[in-house]
Amino acid sequence: MKVKLADRTGAAAAILIGSASIAEAIRLFPYRMAMLNGDHLFPFVVGSGLLVFGLILAFRGDRSAGNHPEAGKDTESSPRTPVLIFAVPVILLFYIALIQWTGYLMATLAASVILFKGIGLFRWYSSLAAALILTVSLYLIFVQWLHAPLPSGRWLL
Repeated sequence: MKVKLADRTGAAAAILIGSASIAEAIRLFPYRMAMLNGDHLFPFVVGSGLLVFGLILAFRGDRSAGNHPEAGKDTESSPRTPVLIFAVPVILLFYIALIQWTGYLMATLAASVILFKGIGLFRWYSSLAAALILTVSLYLIFVQWLHAPLPSGRWLL
C-alpha cells in the first residue's frame, strides 16, 4: 500500500513537534525533583508519543482507510460542518468571557453542555450528565489534585 502525501505531511509535523517537545524535556531535566516527577515528564511523554506515531504514519500510512468498502470515494460532509467550524470558536470565546464572571465550574459546565449537544448530538439530559461528569472530573484533577488556581468568579464556584 502506498503512503499518501497527506500521511507523510502529518507524519513530518508530528515528528517535528515531537522532537521539539523532547528537546524541551531534555532542557528541563536538570530541574527535576525526581525521575518521574517534574516539569520534564509531560513534554517527554507527549513528545515520545508524537515521535513514535509520526514514524509509524510515515512508513505505514493510514492502513484503516483500506479496510472500508467505501474507501477512496468522495464523501459529502454534513450540512452542519460549516456551522460547527464557526460555532466552536465562538463557544470557546464565550467560555473565556464567561469564566471570569461566573467562575470555572459554571462556565465549564455551560460550555460543555453546549459542545456536547452541538458536536456530539446527544440529547439534552445526556449532554448535561456528560458535562457534569467532565466538569467535576476536571475540577478534581486540576484544583484538588494539581492545586491549579482557576477563576472563582463572582459566584465563588
